[in-house]
Amino acid sequence: MQNRRTYRIVMTVVCFVFAGLNAYRVLTGEYSWLDVFLLVVFLVFGAIYLLMLFRKDRPE
Repeated sequence: MQNRRTYRIVMTVVCFVFAGLNAYRVLTGEYSWLDVFLLVVFLVFGAIYLLMLFRKDRPE
């Protein structure tokens, strides 16, 4: 299997940046339900990529 470490790092950063942008919109008061939903989605995907980055591959 290919090493996708760089891809996972980029995706983690992108997810957390978009979550931060949505969090900023929520904090400033100019938001809709979609902004809150996207904030949660990007946080979840960022956490998943972060876990995938730090988990150790088990030999099979």
